[in-house]
Amino acid sequence: MDDAQCAISRRDNRALAVQLIYAYEVSRESSFELLWGDLVGMLEIPEAHYNFAKLLARGVLEHLHEVDGKLSGMLIHWNFNRLAKVDLAILRLAIYEMLYCENIPHVVTINEAIELGKQYSSDDSKRIINGILDRLRKDICATAPPDI
Repeated sequence: MDDAQCAISRRDNRALAVQLIYAYEVSRESSFELLWGDLVGMLEIPEAHYNFAKLLARGVLEHLHEVDGKLSGMLIHWNFNRLAKVDLAILRLAIYEMLYCENIPHVVTINEAIELGKQYSSDDSKRIINGILDRLRKDICATAPPDI
């Protein structure tokens, strides 16, 4: 497969990042590099096409404490440990993007997370994901300094 045939979308990169975050959550014994090598090794596309996925997944895991703290604060009448592991991975990715990726509009992040939830999780996940991320978006907007 030549480079022109393997243009990978940001959505596909996000899906791979979610898979890695999920794998990390369920294994907790593996290092980032080991998990990354295993996942990319299964693909028939050069690793360089997944740089965005690697950047996102590494960022989530490096900021996991902050991301999980923010997620816990957004849960209303829900226990963190009751979240489905795949929803948790999707939410962690989206929250990381919203907190640390200033060049990605929040509406794009929320839409992508909802689409990942539709693809990989239950019918109810899109409502849960949308509710949590919209609450976070409003919280970020309310605490952001005004533009000068």
